[in-house]
Amino acid sequence: MIRVRLEPQMHMPFSEDQTVRLLGAIETDSLIFLCGAGLSIPSPSNLLSAAEISQRCYDRWVATEPLDQALRNDIDQLASHFLARNDFKIFLGLIPWNDLVGAPNKGHAAIADLLITRGARAALSANIDCLIESWAQGRKVDMRGALTGQDASTFNTTNPLVKFHGCLRLDQENTVWTYGQLAQSPIRERVLTCSSWMNLNLPDKHLVVVGFWTDWIYLNNVLANAFTINNARCVTIIDPSPANDLQAKAPSLWAKLTSLSNRFEHVQASGADALDDLRTAFSRAWTRKFYALGSPLIEATGGVVPPAATPDALPGEDLYNLRCDAEGVPYSRAATWKAPAQHAAQAAHIHLILLNAGATKQGAWLQYGGQSIRIVNGAGRGLAQVREEYKEPATIPQSDIVVCAGAEDLGVPARLISSGRGASMIRPSSGGGARWLTLEQARVELTV
Repeated sequence: MIRVRLEPQMHMPFSEDQTVRLLGAIETDSLIFLCGAGLSIPSPSNLLSAAEISQRCYDRWVATEPLDQALRNDIDQLASHFLARNDFKIFLGLIPWNDLVGAPNKGHAAIADLLITRGARAALSANIDCLIESWAQGRKVDMRGALTGQDASTFNTTNPLVKFHGCLRLDQENTVWTYGQLAQSPIRERVLTCSSWMNLNLPDKHLVVVGFWTDWIYLNNVLANAFTINNARCVTIIDPSPANDLQAKAPSLWAKLTSLSNRFEHVQASGADALDDLRTAFSRAWTRKFYALGSPLIEATGGVVPPAATPDALPGEDLYNLRCDAEGVPYSRAATWKAPAQHAAQAAHIHLILLNAGATKQGAWLQYGGQSIRIVNGAGRGLAQVREEYKEPATIPQSDIVVCAGAEDLGVPARLISSGRGASMIRPSSGGGARWLTLEQARVELTV
């Protein structure tokens, strides 16, 4: 079944059934991303496209050597020109490396988040930039790009990010710029191991293609070997261009992708927007599961789950912060759970108690009795210990109260040396300026 959405969707890139299907892929560990340069073009990343890199290199060299004008917009052919005469180091010196770094956008955030939580089985990237890794590393996760199949199998901090063209930070000189490099060592061996890994891991998966549009023969061959006819569960292409334009740019790739599964869909939208939409849907489903943990505790005392216990109105970043709180990690670190753990039930319980008492939502927090209340999962730790772990930057807003559900007030400081005199741009204060209470203390103080 082939579906092509003809009109761009500005706010909801995915239909309801597409969202449910992709969430199902997350649940069954079968979601794989195939990413290209288009992922890194939206703001605030604003990286150069392949054509723009080619133009910069061409313009820097054309005064030195007359070049065919046709090479100006074709990075593959321009790089091949230098490779054929053993002048490839000249080409590498022309590349505007500083314009291949920047800030991650919401598409990078979505892929990193799903790899960290293992909601995505893998991401295969033709991008040499490190913006997916940068988002993860900014949240204290040691995500590294895998250049070989062995790396993809052994880097286990997160699910694999396979960078089959190379990486700006790893073996930069052997980044793949032109098809001719595939015959050279060590690129030949590296790409072969990536291809073997793909052949083992791509069959029977949901493939989501984002910002990738090239007709390189070797990639088409890898896809052909990895997927026999109808061997993919689903193929979803996310690209704002009309289907006719994509087919004209890369007829072989289009033919291959449309033949991989009986279910093929083209979502005509920005890749960054669509990935953010998927990440938000994942966080929304996650939060529903979190609230559900508290339901038996409410019902056991004769209460009911309040109608306000729904995440539907919260934007993506608030949902992500709520996930961090439910895990018991500060906002300066990454959420890592694919689904909420059972020991988060007490945190969910106090959410429901306060909502039943008339509290209102304030992003990931609650507002009750004129005070902002943040609820974090103490998970059986000491209250002082948890507070000591919450060294968040001063730029992160502080609530009036932090309820550390599941923690015990042992009456012993986490360390004898004072944490400081409050939040600081230089050295964050442990726990910020909020008052930290156990669930029991909060119920007494707030009379709920």
